[in-house]
Amino acid sequence: MYDHDLTLLKSHPYKLSSPDTHGHFGQTPLRLEAYAAACIPFGWMLRRQVEGDQRMGEVGKAQALKLGYEPAREPELSFDTSWIQDRHNQLIMLDTFFGALKPESSLCFFYAKRTPLSENSRRVIVGVGRLKGIGQPTDYLYDRDGDLKGVLWERNIRHSIRPDQSDGFLMPYTAVLAAAEANSSFPLDDCIAFAPDDQFESFSYASEHLTHDGAIASLLACVKALKVTAENVGIPVQAQLAWLDQELGRLWKARGVHPGLGSALTAFGLQHGALLAHEIERAGSRDGEVFNALAFIDTFAVDPKRFPRAEAFGFGASFREKWRKLPSDRRSLFDLIARCELTPDQADRAYQPSSRKAAGLDVADADILANPYVLFEKDEAAADRIPFSVLDRGVFPIDAVRANAPLTPPIAMTDAIDRRRVRGLVVELLEEAIAHEGHTLLPRSWVVRRALDAPLEPKCAADDDVLAMGQGFIDAIVSPGQTIAGEPTFKLKRYTTAKTMIAAAVRKRVGGRVHELSHPWRKLVDAEFDRSGPKDKTLTEDEVLARHEKTAALEQIACARFSVLIGPAGSGKTTLLNILCDLPEIRSSVLLLAPTGKARVRLEEATQRLGQGQTLAQFLQRLKRYDGDSGRYFWNPEAPREKSYRTIIVDECSMLTEDQLAALFDAVEGVERIVLVGDPRQLPPIGAGRPFVDICRHLAPPPLPAIFPRLARGYAELTIMGRQRGAGRGDVLLARQFSGEPLDAGADEVWDRLREGHLDHVRAVHWSGPAVVRDTLNAELVTELALADAADEAGFEASLGAAPFGTPPQMYFWSAREVRGKDGAASKSHDWQVLSPVRAGLAGVDALNLSIQHRFRTRVRAMAESTLWWTKIPKPAGPQALLWGDKVINVRNNGRRRTYPLQDKAYVANGDIGVIVGGYKTKTMKRRPRDLDVEFQSQTGIKFTYAAWEFRGDDGSPELELAYALTVHKTQGSQFGRTLLVLPRNCRPLSREMLYTALTRQQDHIVLLHEDEIGALQRYTHPSTSEIARRMTDLFTIARRSG
Repeated sequence: MYDHDLTLLKSHPYKLSSPDTHGHFGQTPLRLEAYAAACIPFGWMLRRQVEGDQRMGEVGKAQALKLGYEPAREPELSFDTSWIQDRHNQLIMLDTFFGALKPESSLCFFYAKRTPLSENSRRVIVGVGRLKGIGQPTDYLYDRDGDLKGVLWERNIRHSIRPDQSDGFLMPYTAVLAAAEANSSFPLDDCIAFAPDDQFESFSYASEHLTHDGAIASLLACVKALKVTAENVGIPVQAQLAWLDQELGRLWKARGVHPGLGSALTAFGLQHGALLAHEIERAGSRDGEVFNALAFIDTFAVDPKRFPRAEAFGFGASFREKWRKLPSDRRSLFDLIARCELTPDQADRAYQPSSRKAAGLDVADADILANPYVLFEKDEAAADRIPFSVLDRGVFPIDAVRANAPLTPPIAMTDAIDRRRVRGLVVELLEEAIAHEGHTLLPRSWVVRRALDAPLEPKCAADDDVLAMGQGFIDAIVSPGQTIAGEPTFKLKRYTTAKTMIAAAVRKRVGGRVHELSHPWRKLVDAEFDRSGPKDKTLTEDEVLARHEKTAALEQIACARFSVLIGPAGSGKTTLLNILCDLPEIRSSVLLLAPTGKARVRLEEATQRLGQGQTLAQFLQRLKRYDGDSGRYFWNPEAPREKSYRTIIVDECSMLTEDQLAALFDAVEGVERIVLVGDPRQLPPIGAGRPFVDICRHLAPPPLPAIFPRLARGYAELTIMGRQRGAGRGDVLLARQFSGEPLDAGADEVWDRLREGHLDHVRAVHWSGPAVVRDTLNAELVTELALADAADEAGFEASLGAAPFGTPPQMYFWSAREVRGKDGAASKSHDWQVLSPVRAGLAGVDALNLSIQHRFRTRVRAMAESTLWWTKIPKPAGPQALLWGDKVINVRNNGRRRTYPLQDKAYVANGDIGVIVGGYKTKTMKRRPRDLDVEFQSQTGIKFTYAAWEFRGDDGSPELELAYALTVHKTQGSQFGRTLLVLPRNCRPLSREMLYTALTRQQDHIVLLHEDEIGALQRYTHPSTSEIARRMTDLFTIARRSG
């Protein structure tokens, strides 16, 4: 939005790291024009996407579009790169991408991946304008001669958005944020224009083309958000809505009758279907007229002279005969698919019966013609599911298309509440509720409201009468039910099946005969806790009770065929699992499972079975009940079952969805005992339901009369904390306020003690306004880490595990192998941790991480930014400028990373925390190191290498991020010595469970840095703030929101 030009100096990213091939590239000025964006289509510069992959059967853009790209021109480099290097090839791809844009016609959508508006991972549309012009390519300048030449990938895209917003606009998010900060009940999410879910890829690679359908859906999202904003903020949006209405009308016309013709022709068997469709459109369409592409194809299928270019794209004599002899139902199906803007793969599934069968899409041609929406309803197994909205736009085009090129019966629909459309929309709403809210069912009144709010054209007014009228038809794929108040509900049949499987398995196992095991249970508990506990063997009264409780729990989980073992962090759950796994009847046949890689590693450590655990995804994928492409867990009665394990232990079960648990129960056979372990008071899973909570509530003994130990058939709860975290500690008492459990009389006293500053193991520090949170946190770090002052970088680095070395002494981050058995830097990575409920904003972890790094790592940053040849550490890496010695977190599971020493099964889990301990230039190294070596706290003695090229990614999302501050979600299942919890005012993601989870991460003490009055946290003790209670589920009961 600058109203004047700017100039940036650009250096080739490989100039320093690869001087032999790129050292001659010089600094090159890039002019950024006024009211323009420097756009890079990263997806068009990835070699794999351009060249394809023959082994995987993937056709690249170069072949699909018949471009003059030459793979042989790409240079042989001494390092791996995913990107196109040769100037000729770069220009071929960039010119093709930018050449498709039409000034004064194409629209520009500006979007963001992370904003202060929402923690949702969906892309946020920030503004929309018209494309006014396209800049010219900029060649690199060169310091000297060299073989390789290249161009800057950026091109100026001039747009029409201006302050008066007469031809395009920016979304009024500043006003929305201000309103949200002033009112905690403000409907913030409804005021955000989220990019359509089915267009995620187009909104991911910086710049990408957006289809007509994608643009229509994106504009409709803006319309919806602006209308809600106008109602709740009171700002005028009439001009924006008028502009959107005008552009929607234009886009609908431009979309035409057959926007999916290219994909349909590809599904028909033509290799270059997209190009042929483009040529057909150019040859046959006339401005202002509705163009029926199928009628045009009819003409040259009979007389090829009418369109001779068709043969150049493969539409020869055989294809002409195939077209002429198409049965009427196959032609109708082709017509339908061409009217929907599907991808080639989606069109192939829809059109080819054999592809449908291979994909598990159990519908015939006649089924699709009778109800096009079955392509969406039945395609749930696909990673790229055919979207409801795409089919809907194909079936309900603009009036001009309906009048001049109408759909034929039985496809044609006479009105907007056709029962086929209504049923498809109900399924769509249920799928959205599962993905974004975790509901496994919806009451009818919710469906009615959400149907009216859906961004569809025309609106689908599926009110109570319409839903009642179509109930029988809807029930064919949606299970009916009712809430406890008697209101009808809708639920996808797969979750009815999941409910039956989970509930039946739990009831059958809990009701079955228990195992008769005879062990000295108390002696086993005493031996384990005496060995791992403090040297002082004198037991307090609480510890005597705790061991009695643990003894009873151990016998329960050992003898039961199914049981849950629950308790807060520090209550001894994992210690009991270690004892259980060592029992002679159990030790040889134990399967350890966890929902995440990090939880799997912690379970292995707790049971002293390193390398023997699996994630649920790893276990179920082998048994054909997990699809890595779609991330979908499912049951598969026809697939083989695992029969070799007698005991299955699943940790961190509060993260489990109904899909995961049902798939697990379906996948195993002959198991003697299943133990689900976790804390049901923590955050619920991301996905369907809250099965662990529901199972625990189903099995738990009644709250009154109170019993001790708290046991029931299949249920064991640990309530007494260990010696280091006694039940009377202030932080434990505060956490219990958010547990949702009945509290003792006088429990509210904790709030008085907190306000007065007398709550042990808790310290509350107030900050006022986002601008001061950084300084407040840095000051608290000085106090907590016992630093001399804010300039004490050596003291800060010592808290991360660094130690003085050399003369004069410098702080050095030793790996465990370098200190030969002593603790390396990574061993201190869990000594302290900053937490926040959010990623975005000044109080979010992104900003806090950079603030901490900038304040306490200035010396190392200066070293890393040096260009002198003797510099010993790598350059700052990635969008966060990672430095040698930084505390970092791995954010993706990876079993193929290079390690030192070499590991046969090197695996680093999503959530592993460690320290960058290399590279560091030694006397034997000829040049400065480029890669980062990380040692993780969970695997000391092993360095995992993150190559320099990984931090030049297309979307700024490498697998390594700063970890001084982490979201509460990210730390679920982890423990730290001390924590500092940053709590902004009116924090929308904050819930009872999030506060409970955050307040149970520390072993020593916690500092609460709060913007609101500290007593305001008390409102989160109410059931209305519970994320668990908000979920609509009915696993063991009639549907209702629980509390």
